[in-house]
Amino acid sequence: MGNSVGVREVDVLIVGGGCSGVAALLQAVCMGARVLVVEESPWLGGMITAAGVSCIDGNEGALGGGIFGAFRAAMEQHYGGPEAVRTGWVSNTCFEPQVAAAWFRDAVAASTAECLHGARLVRVLREEQRIAGAVFEHGGAALEVRAHVTIEATEYGDVLALGEVPFRLGRESRAETGEAHAPEEADDEIQDLTMVATLRRVQGGAKPVLLPPGQDTARFHNSTAVHAKIQDPAYWNHKLHSWESFLTYALLPESGEDSTPGDLFMLNWPFHSNDYPAQGLFGTPEERASTLAAAKERTLAYVHYMQTELGHPEWGLAEDVYPTADHLPLLPYVRESRRVVPVRWLREEDVVPRDGSKRNAVQPDGVAVGDYYLDHHHDKDHRPPGERLGECFPSNAPFQIPYSAMLPREVNGLIAAEKSIGATHIVNGCSRLQPVALLIGQAAGAAAALAVRDGCEPREVDVTELQSLLLAAGAQIVPDRDCPNTLPDFAERQRALLAGG
Repeated sequence: MGNSVGVREVDVLIVGGGCSGVAALLQAVCMGARVLVVEESPWLGGMITAAGVSCIDGNEGALGGGIFGAFRAAMEQHYGGPEAVRTGWVSNTCFEPQVAAAWFRDAVAASTAECLHGARLVRVLREEQRIAGAVFEHGGAALEVRAHVTIEATEYGDVLALGEVPFRLGRESRAETGEAHAPEEADDEIQDLTMVATLRRVQGGAKPVLLPPGQDTARFHNSTAVHAKIQDPAYWNHKLHSWESFLTYALLPESGEDSTPGDLFMLNWPFHSNDYPAQGLFGTPEERASTLAAAKERTLAYVHYMQTELGHPEWGLAEDVYPTADHLPLLPYVRESRRVVPVRWLREEDVVPRDGSKRNAVQPDGVAVGDYYLDHHHDKDHRPPGERLGECFPSNAPFQIPYSAMLPREVNGLIAAEKSIGATHIVNGCSRLQPVALLIGQAAGAAAALAVRDGCEPREVDVTELQSLLLAAGAQIVPDRDCPNTLPDFAERQRALLAGG
């Protein structure tokens, strides 16, 4: 990085242009804030674009609304209706990553916000107990950005680490959180990452993918029933899927008149496939790069396995989806990141109903909603009996994200979004999904704009006004599938639910 230093001043600095980052931008700018989003990759949208996870997990039906609802409606309209995006059994909303990226790009281009791509976070500006912005490396020069509010929206929680904001990484102990299903002792177990691949079927055979040096395809033999030496799901702790079931998991729709249904596939398979240990992402830059390289090799090895041992050479890497030389996504799918120590933790008891009820207790400061189950990806949980990690969680119910879980306990000037909110390791299994991250980002953007308007800290924002602004934007703050934001009494119904009605 050269000696040249540029200085910018904005109202709201958003570090990371993923799901939360782009949603925060769109909300804050429509409230009049001067916003800058800094994103290292050339695409906005994070998980659902640059990381290739182009099948929405959760928030089915009318749940969610807001920017997430607008995005889902746009995908349905692009492909010709709700049925046209129900192409894989993993999701009711599937799409091409580049189509989603174009939607976010165009939505931001129509606003007054500015996006800076290709910039790398190198330092966080901290003035005693306050975050005042950050410094980036961009084009060989340093750029210092000062802001009234900074939003942590990176994939890794890097703002927390560089800003010395207290955070957790790994599993909390039962004594620390009081969660019934937390381990006795805290440890460094985190969810696996995945380097997703978008595959295309080519009649006559796709381009062969070579087996990377040092990779052993035997590790994949239990990913389906085809090569399972022991045909007992209990032994492997997962269902043994047929090739047909595996393939129809995540088929994607395709744009264009010449496209053939069923020729595009998202490889993000949870069983003995391309999940990879993520601990190295949170070490040195060299350790992160090494981890990502190894994760790519794992994915390429699985594609090679599909082409050879599974006998499907017609499937290969789609070469026209990502602007990358290796045709893999720009980012890994990071399921669990550093999580801020918040004003109030979001714990197991907040998402798992008590006494057999199907509804969770209402969070008075709820600002976003989700409905996904406590889904944790650990390759260690699909080993033979006696060798497993052993995570097993109860059924949860639709839940809220409280604003107090987005605020650092001790540090001002910062709002945590994306997967860095103050959710425990257990709750991260349901709070990490794409719709929830979009809605968290929208709430973060609204809160930041209010703090700018009133000249106050994010923790001093009037939560009732924040909730009213989100309702006005069509975003749910209490889960309710019976009253979508298209109905005239949407806001009134939401307020009644918030009050316990």
